[in-house]
Amino acid sequence: MSTYLIINTGGTIGMVTGPKGLTPHPDAISQAFTTHSSLQDWQQHRLIWKHWSPLLDSSDLQPEHWFELKQTVENQPDVDGVLIIHGTDTLAYTATALSFLLTSLSIPVVITGSMHPISAPQTDAIDNLNNALATLNSGRAEVMVAVGQQPLPGSRVTKASTLENNAFAAPGWDLNLWPTVPKTHPVAFNPTWRTQDVRVYTLYPGFSLPTRQQLQTDRPDAILINAYGNGNAADTAANRASLQAMQDLDIPIFVRSQCHEGEVSFGQYAASALFAENGAVSCGRMSFEAALTKILLLCNESKDAQWIQQQFATPFAREWQND
Repeated sequence: MSTYLIINTGGTIGMVTGPKGLTPHPDAISQAFTTHSSLQDWQQHRLIWKHWSPLLDSSDLQPEHWFELKQTVENQPDVDGVLIIHGTDTLAYTATALSFLLTSLSIPVVITGSMHPISAPQTDAIDNLNNALATLNSGRAEVMVAVGQQPLPGSRVTKASTLENNAFAAPGWDLNLWPTVPKTHPVAFNPTWRTQDVRVYTLYPGFSLPTRQQLQTDRPDAILINAYGNGNAADTAANRASLQAMQDLDIPIFVRSQCHEGEVSFGQYAASALFAENGAVSCGRMSFEAALTKILLLCNESKDAQWIQQQFATPFAREWQND
C-alpha cells in the first residue's frame, strides 16, 4: 500500500449539474474514489485529500497558484506521490510551471483532469484516474500528465483538442525517451510570484512588430514571437527597426514556431536572419505553454536580459530533450 496526496484544484472532472450548468463540487470526485467499482485499485492505497476552497475553473488559475502547488507538494512529507486534479484549459501551463519549479523531486507528481465530469455516462475521468495511478506507481520522480492514453512529460504538453478525450499532445516527444534522464541545471526559484509583463506577438501577413517609441513608452520584461515555419518573418524595415530597438533596450527576445509540430532553426532559411542578427533566442521544439511559462518564471527571478536568455537555453526538465 502506498500513500498518495491528492490535491483537488477543481475542473470539469469534479463538476455536477446545477441550475446554471456544470459547477464544481468537492464531494463529487472524492466519493467516486471510494464507491466507483472501476476505481478499486485506488482503494488499495492511503489517500490524503486537500480540496481547494473554492474549487476553481482552470481558466481562473494564475501564476501564484503554481507557487501554492509547489509549496503544498514540498511541505507534504511521507507520501509516495502526488496527484493534482486540474481543469484541462490551463493544465499544460501548470504542468510546465511545476516541471520547472519542482526539479528536486524524489516522488512522482501526476496531473490529471477530464473532458467530461466523473458522473457523466461516457466520462473519460475513470480511465484518466486509473492511468494516473499507473503513472504514480511507476515511481518516476518528475512531473507528468495523465490525460488520455499515455502519460506525457509535464514540460512538453500542450492542449491540442477540445473535442477529443485524448486532448493533450507533446510535440516532438518520443516515448522511447522516457528511460533517458536529461542532464539539467535548474534554477532555485524564489518562493513568491510578482507580476511580469511578457508580450506575445503572433506574426501574420501585414503585421509589424511594435515601434521603438512604443517599446520605450511601455517597456516589456520580455517578448515571445510566434513566427512562421522554422522561425521566419517578413524582412521589412519596420520589423528590423523593432528588433534592433528591443536589443538596444535590453529586452530579451524569444522565437517559436506557429506550427504544432514545428522547430525553430535559425539559418535554415534566409527569412530567419533578422532574428538571429538581433540576438533572438530560439525556442526549438518547445510548446507555447513551455516557452511562455519558462520566460515568465525567469523574469520573476531577474531583469537581466542576458541571464534570462542563458537560463532559457539551459534545460530544467525535459523541455529541450530530443534524443
